[in-house]
Amino acid sequence: MAVIGASTDATKFGTLSLNTLIQFGFEGRIYPINPHAMEILGLKTYTNLKDISDSIDLALIAVPAPAVPSVLKECVAKGIRAAVVYTSGFSETGKEEGLRLEREIAKISKEKGIRVIGPNCFGTYCPASGLTLPPGAYYSKESGNVAFLSQSGGYADRFCQEAKGCGIRFSKVVSYGNACDLNETDFLEYLSEDPETKIIGLYIEGVKDGQ
Repeated sequence: MAVIGASTDATKFGTLSLNTLIQFGFEGRIYPINPHAMEILGLKTYTNLKDISDSIDLALIAVPAPAVPSVLKECVAKGIRAAVVYTSGFSETGKEEGLRLEREIAKISKEKGIRVIGPNCFGTYCPASGLTLPPGAYYSKESGNVAFLSQSGGYADRFCQEAKGCGIRFSKVVSYGNACDLNETDFLEYLSEDPETKIIGLYIEGVKDGQ
């Protein structure tokens, strides 16, 4: 997993995400990407994706909105097939520049074959694989049969925290934000075929493909 936008500044979202993965106990290899640091949170840091000899399954992207399209293209060049774009500043702003950038991300996804969760989201929480939302270092590590989809990152976090105290355990939770590529219908279809999931809950603010 590559964390693009990790920083020596502990308050930056990329670093918060990286630290959360470490605390939660993700067991896969993690590659922080930052051209201005040699080490972040005890992990060797890489200037760019090209410097990594291993293949990468997932990119977590937390760079400023204008830089996201070029970063996605770098992911494609590296052979990465999936990305979570945490970054905000896209269609949710209602501004033309944000809309343009989001359309560009969607175009890269469609034409280059990289699937995108987000932008403006918290991504995925899957206890079985050691993935967790950026605020979720202390979520339960025990898997369950409940899946939850949420357009809102904050609501996904709140639901996971409340559920822990109620004894509810999750198979997968997805905070998908603006859904420029993968949306609630895609995730619902996936979860309906997921043998680990028996119950699906959703918090949605709009449906892109109602039928």
